[in-house]
Amino acid sequence: MSQLPSSEVPDVSGGAYLEWLWAEWQKDPSSVSERWQKVFQQWSCSSHAPSAQTLTSKDVSTSYLGEDRGVESQRDRLTQIEALIHAYRRFGHLCAHLDPLSGAPETQDHLTLKHHGLDEHDGAALYLTHFSSEPLAVGSIFSALQRTYTSKLGADFQDLYSAEQVRWLQQRMEGTQNSPDIPPEKRRHILDWLARAEGFERFLHKRYLGQKRFSLEGLESLIPVLHTLAEEGAESGAEELCLGMAHRGRLNVLVNFMGKPCKEIFESFEGSEFNPFDIDGDVKYHLGFAHNHTTARGKNIRLFLAPNPSHLEAVNPVIQGFVKARQRQEGDEEQKGIIPVLLHGDGAFVGQGIVAETLNLSQLSGYSTGGTLHIILNNQVGFTTNPEEARSCYYASDVAKFVQAPVLHVNADDPDRCVWAAQLALHYRQTFHRDVVIDLVGYRRHGHNEGDEPAFTQPLMYRKIKKHPTCYRRYLQECAAALKEEIDSLEAPYHAWSDELQKIYEGVQRSKVAPQPDSTQALPSAAVPQAFSAILAPDIADYEKLFEVVETAVSCADLSAALKMLTTIPKGFKPHNKVKKVLEKRRSMLKGVGAVDWATAELLALGTLAQEGHPIRLSGQDVRRGTFSSRHGVMVDRETGQCHEFLAQVGDSGGAVELINSPLSEQGCLGFEYGYAVADPQALVLWEAQFGDFSNGAQIIIDQFLVASEAKWQQVASLVMLLPHGYEGQGPEHSNARPERYLQLCGGGNIQVVSCSTPAQHFHVLRRQALRDFRKCLICLTPKSLLRDPQVTSTVSGFTEDHFQEVLDDPDLVDPLQVRRLIFCSGKIYYEARRHELFSQQDHGIAMVRIEQLYPFPSQKMTQIKERYSALEQVIWMQEEPQNMGAWSFIRPYLEGLYPHHPPQYVGRKTSGSTAEGSHQAHLAEQRRIIEESLHHGCGWEPPS
Repeated sequence: MSQLPSSEVPDVSGGAYLEWLWAEWQKDPSSVSERWQKVFQQWSCSSHAPSAQTLTSKDVSTSYLGEDRGVESQRDRLTQIEALIHAYRRFGHLCAHLDPLSGAPETQDHLTLKHHGLDEHDGAALYLTHFSSEPLAVGSIFSALQRTYTSKLGADFQDLYSAEQVRWLQQRMEGTQNSPDIPPEKRRHILDWLARAEGFERFLHKRYLGQKRFSLEGLESLIPVLHTLAEEGAESGAEELCLGMAHRGRLNVLVNFMGKPCKEIFESFEGSEFNPFDIDGDVKYHLGFAHNHTTARGKNIRLFLAPNPSHLEAVNPVIQGFVKARQRQEGDEEQKGIIPVLLHGDGAFVGQGIVAETLNLSQLSGYSTGGTLHIILNNQVGFTTNPEEARSCYYASDVAKFVQAPVLHVNADDPDRCVWAAQLALHYRQTFHRDVVIDLVGYRRHGHNEGDEPAFTQPLMYRKIKKHPTCYRRYLQECAAALKEEIDSLEAPYHAWSDELQKIYEGVQRSKVAPQPDSTQALPSAAVPQAFSAILAPDIADYEKLFEVVETAVSCADLSAALKMLTTIPKGFKPHNKVKKVLEKRRSMLKGVGAVDWATAELLALGTLAQEGHPIRLSGQDVRRGTFSSRHGVMVDRETGQCHEFLAQVGDSGGAVELINSPLSEQGCLGFEYGYAVADPQALVLWEAQFGDFSNGAQIIIDQFLVASEAKWQQVASLVMLLPHGYEGQGPEHSNARPERYLQLCGGGNIQVVSCSTPAQHFHVLRRQALRDFRKCLICLTPKSLLRDPQVTSTVSGFTEDHFQEVLDDPDLVDPLQVRRLIFCSGKIYYEARRHELFSQQDHGIAMVRIEQLYPFPSQKMTQIKERYSALEQVIWMQEEPQNMGAWSFIRPYLEGLYPHHPPQYVGRKTSGSTAEGSHQAHLAEQRRIIEESLHHGCGWEPPS
C-alpha cells in the first residue's frame, strides 16, 4: 500500500495550523500562498516577531483586534472560524445546489455558524484567516464560504493525498469564490453555443419525431464545456483533444463541437440503412469523426472523436491507448499536447467495471497519458433506474476517488460555473498530470430515447421537467440583464441557426435520390487533420490479398546481431543463475545447424523488426519474464534489483521497444492496446493473456472492436493477441483459449486466426503482421508445454530462407500415394500423436497435416494437399478440445467441401459445458484415447500387444 506523504497538512482548526504554516514559510517562503507570505514577512520585520514554538492563533487575531478583547477569547474565536472553514472545504459540496430540478438543499448542521459557536452579527471584529488575504468579519467569511462551496458548484477534493494539489485548488476556487467574472464577449459565446445546442435538438425533434437520437436536452452546457476545454487547451499548448463518449448527446457534439456537417446527420435520418462506403456501417450515434478546430481566439487544435458501440464505457481504454500512441508519435514527452477527454453516463461510470480498470491505468508508467478529463453526463436516472437502485455510493463519481481524482460537481443549468469548472479541470490536468472529473448534473428531457415514455417510471421528475425552462432560455434572461441588451437582439443567432438548419433540411429533401456507392469516398466530407488520415482512410485489403506471400526471412548477419543483443549482459550485471544459463543456451542456438526454441524465435522476430525501424509494444500479465518463465525479455540483477531490457538496446535508427507487465486486467488492457494499434499503423502491438481463456474478461473489446470495427466504422488495427492454448492436465481454466469463439467471429476477412506449431512459423507470422501494407488483427494460439519440448525447435534455415506457411504437410512422408488415412489437426496434439508408440505412416499409410492458419481458410493450399493424397480412404479431424469447442465446427464444412466422397470424421473429446477435465489422470487417459482412435479409426486392426 502506498504511504501517505510525510508532509501532510495538520488539522486546520486553530493555532496548530498556524504554527505549521509559519514553520513551512521559514524553511521555504514560496511554499505558502502569497497572502501568507505577506503576513509572515511583516511579522519577520517586527521586533515582536513570534517564533515557531510560541506562535498561536492570537498572533493573527490580535494583529487586527488589539489586546483589549482578551487573548484567550480571540484565540478560541479564531479556532472556531478555522473549524468552520475546514468544514466547508470538506463537506460544502454536500449542500451545493446541484440539481436543476430542485431548490438548494438545506444546510447541514455542521455547516452552520451555531454549530461552531459563532454568530453572524459578531460586531465589527475582523479576523485574518488562511481563507482570505484580508481580515473579514464572521458574517463575511460565512457568506464567502457559502458562495464558494455551496452554490451551484460543489468541489470534492479534500481527500487528495497531495497538500500541494489541495492548496492549488483552494487558492483558485476561493480566490474567485467559484464564480469568476465572465467577460461580455465570453457570455455571448456561451449563449451562442447553447443556442446551437438547443436549436439543433429542437429541430431534430420536430423533423424526425420518434426517431432515436439520444438528445442532449437537459445537459446542453456540455457544448460550452467542450469548447472551453478546446479554448483553454489550445492556450496551454495542447494540439489535440481525443474524445470518447457513448450515445447520449453524441449527434449534438458531432455537429456543434466536432464540426460534422448537418447535411450528413440529416441524410442519416432519412436512410441510415444505406451505406455509401461498401461497409456494413453502424447507427449514426455510434460513429466517430475528426476535424481541425479553430477556437474563438483563433488557435487551431485537432479534434478526434472515436467511434463507440452501445457498450457504453468500452471506448475508455481504447482512447487511452490511442492517446498514448499519439503522444509517442508527436514527441509529446510532457503529455501536455495530446489530451484524452472521456464523457460518461452517471449510471455507467459507477456501474461498469471497465471504468475502474481504465482509471487504474492512469498512473502506471506503461499506460499513463498525463491525466484524463472526465465529464459525467449526469441524467440522475439510468434507462429507468433511479440512483438509489444503481449505486451504493453517494455520488456517481465516487469510483474516481481511488485514483485521487478531484471532482467538480456542477449544476448544468449554470453555464458560467460549468465553463469555470472546465477551466479549472483543464489547468489542473496540465499542472499535475492527473485525472479530474466534472460531474455535470442535469436531466434528460425525453427519457432514455425519444420513443420512451419516461413518466411511466419517473412521474414526479418528469412533471417538473415539463414545466422547467431550458438552460438556453434561462441564460438568455441572465445575459439580457447582465449585458443590458434586449432579448430579441440576443436571440437573433438562435433564429439564424434555425433558419440555416431548415435550408439544409430542404436541400436534403430535394436530393433524396440514394447516392451510388463509392468505395473511394472514405473520408468524411469535412476537413480531416492530416494526423488522422491513415486512421480514417486506411488501406482495406481485399480477401485475396490476405494470401499473398510476404518475404519475412532475414539474413544470418541480422539474425546474429539480434541474438547478440538478446543475450549480452551488461558489465557488472548479475542475473539469476538460471537466467544466466538460459542466455548461454540461446547464444549457442545459431551455431552449426542450430536449434532455436520458441521464446528465442519470438524475441528474434521482435528484435529484427525493431532493428528495421518498427516500434514494438508487448504487454500483458508477466510478459517481461513470461508466464511460463520462458521469455526473459527483461533481466533483473539479483543483488540490486535493477532491470536490463534486452530489446531496449536497439540503436537510434531502430524502433522503440516496450515490454510492459500489465495490471490484472483484461478488458481494460486489451482495449488500451487496441487503441494504441489503431493510432500507430507502423507499430507491432501485442497483448498476451496469462492463459488463453483469460481473454474471456475482454470479450466486449474483442466482439465490438477487434473483429467488427472495420465493418462498422472502417477502422482497422493490426493488434496481435497471444493466447496460450493446449491441454496439459491443468484443469478447465488453464487449457482452452476458446478458439471456437474467434472462429465464429470470422467473416469477410476481418481477422486472422493462427495456431503455429514451430518456432519458425511463429517468427514469420509476427514479422508478416508488421511487414504487410495493410492491417488486420491477429489471433495467435501459442503453446505452453511446447515451449520446452526438444522436438519443438527450428533450424536457422527456417528463419533465413522461409516464410509463413498456412498449411504444414507431413514432414516425413515418402510416397503420398500410399496414404490411406489423412489426419488434419492443429497445435500441440500433433507432437503427442507423432510420439505415440503406435504411429508409423510407413506401415499404416497415415499422414498428418497441420492447418496453421485457420482463418482466412487456406483453400488453395488445402486443394494442393487433396491433389497430393489421391488414394485416400479416410479423412479425420483430430483435436484436444470438446466437440462443441475448438476448430471442428468451423473447419468441418471446409473439409466436407474438399472431400465429398470421404466425409471428415471427428476425433476428440465429447461435447461438454466445461473446457477440460479437472483430474490430471483423466486428462492423460483422454489424450491417449483421442490419439489412438485417430491412428486406428475404422481400420479393422488392433494395436500390437
